[in-house]
Amino acid sequence: MKLELTLPEKPGVLHGLALIDLLALVMLFPLLTSSLAPQAGAEVELPETNFRLQRVSNPIVVSITGGADPQFWVGKERVERDGLLDAVKLRAEGWKSGGAAAVLLKVDKTAQSYGMDVCYELLREGYRTLWGAKLAQD
Repeated sequence: MKLELTLPEKPGVLHGLALIDLLALVMLFPLLTSSLAPQAGAEVELPETNFRLQRVSNPIVVSITGGADPQFWVGKERVERDGLLDAVKLRAEGWKSGGAAAVLLKVDKTAQSYGMDVCYELLREGYRTLWGAKLAQD
């Protein structure tokens, strides 16, 4: 009994499957890497701590950079120090998670005094404030 190949001599569909897999990976890669992007705000060097932040969905991120002239950011928008509370208030109007709006403070190590002032002002206005920090390595 002679065995015969039942596929055509040039199975073009089989060669095309590898190309379809490759295209699917190329389209999937940007979708996955965008979820790994850092949170909104300026890049700051956070102090270390042994405590974990409580989880809050979609907090208002306020970043304060270090240096001689610190910069204040609400999300990805740079604001002046005088307009910081107004910018947070504007973002808090869209707060849908229930309770007082949560504000995540990301303050550079060299700007801790500015961060404390902003934290006290936000607490006086009735916001829940969370202080961002790196977890200390054991």
